Order: sequence, then structure tokens, then C-alpha cells
Amino acid sequence: MTDTSARAERQTAEHAAPESGARAGAAADIIYLPDGRQRRKKVTSGSNRRKREHVERFRTDDAEHKALHDRLRESNLSLGEYVMQLGKIAGREASRRRRRGGTREDKTALTQAIVAFNRAGNNQNQTVRALNELLLIAREQSNMRLESMVLELADAIRGMPDLFAEPIAAILAALHHDREG
Repeated sequence: MTDTSARAERQTAEHAAPESGARAGAAADIIYLPDGRQRRKKVTSGSNRRKREHVERFRTDDAEHKALHDRLRESNLSLGEYVMQLGKIAGREASRRRRRGGTREDKTALTQAIVAFNRAGNNQNQTVRALNELLLIAREQSNMRLESMVLELADAIRGMPDLFAEPIAAILAALHHDREG
């Protein structure tokens, strides 16, 4: 055995020497250090932030349901606010107003208008693409026939706003925008 290896063995034996009666070669006690990381704030979801926590439920038939929701729509109140008013119970001032969507007819008309608008937009894109291809070919071949076709397509593009007039009018009608005055 060399001096350096003997010295290393002695040093490890000294460090592993038992203190206060522990047996030799036993592992040192584990020291638990406090976790210094900052704790994350608990995020509360919308259901945990509600001002009104209790849910009241009742059943209605089709006619009652329709009549109730018609009255809600007319009064522009949520169901909870409406019931609180009927019962003459003072509620919170800061309750949110319920936003109601449009009627089914409005949504149908708007959807049809958007479809018509997209079709017209697709036609315009196809026309522009064809015009660009023909312009490239006409420049390469300097052909009068192609030049006349390009001019016809340019005239068709100039007429595109007329194609958009009908879908735009339908969208405005669905949104109840009158162009009078």
C-alpha cells in the first residue's frame, strides 16, 4: 500500500468515526433544510369568486318556459334579478347584467349573408389569380389575344363591388341597420 492510499483511508476512517456512541460506518443523519422557494398564490376560479353562491331550481313546462324567457328578454334582467324583483327582495346593486344574443332569425340571416359574402370573396380571389397568371404569360409571349383576355378580366374585377353589394346589404339587414336618412 502506498502512502497516499493509506493516508486517504485514514482520513475517511476519521470522518466516519462514530460520535456519541453511534456505530461505525453508519450514514450521517439527514438534515432537512427549509424550502426557501416562494409559495404560489392559490388562483381562484370564477366559481370561487361568485357573489351569489346558492342555486335555486324549479321546473316549468314549454309554455311557461317560453313566457318566462319572453318576460326576461323584455325586462332585460337575468332570471335571478327577475325573481328577486317579483319577491320584492333587495338584491345587490353590483350584479352584472346578462347579455342576451339575437334571435334565431337574426342569426340565420347573418349566417346566410356571411356565406354569400365568402362566395363572392372566393370568386374575386380566383379572378385575381387568373389575371396574374395571364399577365405573366402575356408579357412572355407579347400576344395580343392574351392582352385582350387580361383586359376582360380587369373589367370583371372592376365589377366586383357589385357582387359584394348584395351580401353587405343582407348583413346590414340582419344587424337591423337601415340606410335611410
